Amino acid sequence: MIILTGFEPFGNHNVNPSWEIVKELEDDDTKIYKIPVSFEKAKKIPAEILMKNVNGVISIGYAPSRAQISVEAVAINLMDSMTPDNEGYTPSMKKIYEDGAPAYFSTVPPHEVVGLLKSKGIPSYVSHSAGTYVCNTLFYSFLYFANKNGLQIPICFVHIPPTENIALNKPNLPYVQKDSIVKAIETMIDFIYRHLSSP
Repeated sequence: MIILTGFEPFGNHNVNPSWEIVKELEDDDTKIYKIPVSFEKAKKIPAEILMKNVNGVISIGYAPSRAQISVEAVAINLMDSMTPDNEGYTPSMKKIYEDGAPAYFSTVPPHEVVGLLKSKGIPSYVSHSAGTYVCNTLFYSFLYFANKNGLQIPICFVHIPPTENIALNKPNLPYVQKDSIVKAIETMIDFIYRHLSSP
């Protein structure tokens, strides 16, 4: 079972394209979760998910300022934001978990994934910062709980840019077609299954 997560809307964004993408990809082998934009809930939900029979995790977040799909390489043990989450919380230089490592690397090779996406004509790049908002907290927490429980499974995080529907009434806003983003996530799902089946 592959787990896909997307986020609920936040801030001034009435729609979160990460969830719109995820909704299109649920099937018998793929389970989806909508994640609240809440630091505290994003810390706890990964533990609940990883207790199930999970073969891999692809989490998707929305990055309005990015122009391409970005595959994250690392999550850091930090919550720091001047923008409140959906519960009004604005952490300042707080660790996500006191007993956690300073950082955890993605367990899906980001450069290999980006090379595969580019070979399919999908604009993408490796990102070395998932930020310090809720996206990073979720990514870090998945890796933290997997590490604590000795789970050697593929876990990765992808930030997606605006889609054409969001850019429609916003001149000069960079975007990637929704179909291309769906294709990117499908490609990553296939990549993880091939990784799981390789000796």
